[in-house]
Amino acid sequence: MTPSEVRNPTAQQKRFGYLITTLGVLWLSPDALMQRLIDGDAIAIVGWRGALSMVTLALYLFWRDGSGAIARLRAGGWRLLLLAMFYAINSSAFVLAIDLSSVADVLVILAATPLCAAVLAWFVLREVPDRRTSLAIVIGAVGVLIAAVGGVSGGSPLGMALAVLTTLNLAAQFTMLRRWPQVDNVAAVFVGSFVMAIIGFTFAEPLAMEGMSLFWACVLGLCLTPVAFTLVTVGPRYIGAAEVSLLMLLETALGPLWVWLAMGEVPATTALIGGAIIVLAILVSASSAFGRKA
Repeated sequence: MTPSEVRNPTAQQKRFGYLITTLGVLWLSPDALMQRLIDGDAIAIVGWRGALSMVTLALYLFWRDGSGAIARLRAGGWRLLLLAMFYAINSSAFVLAIDLSSVADVLVILAATPLCAAVLAWFVLREVPDRRTSLAIVIGAVGVLIAAVGGVSGGSPLGMALAVLTTLNLAAQFTMLRRWPQVDNVAAVFVGSFVMAIIGFTFAEPLAMEGMSLFWACVLGLCLTPVAFTLVTVGPRYIGAAEVSLLMLLETALGPLWVWLAMGEVPATTALIGGAIIVLAILVSASSAFGRKA
């Protein structure tokens, strides 16, 4: 897609954007559960996520492009490297933030991602979200705040700072993916995963992880993360950065349900209510695409 096509998608393209992003978030939703199941240093988890994601993405790139995969990586230039850094920073910062602060603390800060994305998209792309999307952003933020009630503890300043860094990088990543639709999103995630692997294997001892923790790290790195972010990063080509960020909040609604199913931890009533409100926000936002003719 060209930049002009990205800014003026058809109704069919917007629907595709919502569907593929939602599929990516659904695939990513057990992320918090996986981290609960892994007993290991947070930086080591970052390393495994990066290294194993590289394996899956490398296989896909060589299957898709064959001998031209390297040339495609080089063709991305500095734009691909910048997108890769955004991905590496937000993915690493999220894992570390969860380790240093409570999940509720991190979620409250991440609730600002759609708003940050909307502001950044206005500055960079001169895109203004429509009324439904603006309303959905407010509803989604309320849903996250309700889901986090009782868990907010004013945790580690470093953990909170990393959550802010995650929020800003997610907003920047989705906005610039929309600004540069010609850059290969899969290649950007691949390079970002390489950076994560370097961080993890330099500053921690991932090889010390063993048993079921290593198994779940493999599930997370080989299957969950690369597939999910490959799908999610397609979204900004068809829908606004704020809309993609809003859909990412769906993970907040589904995460406690996965923990309930796998570990028997019954989610708090506020988590269920907040999750339902987040789903309502997404439906409000999606109605702008699914409620009009192609």
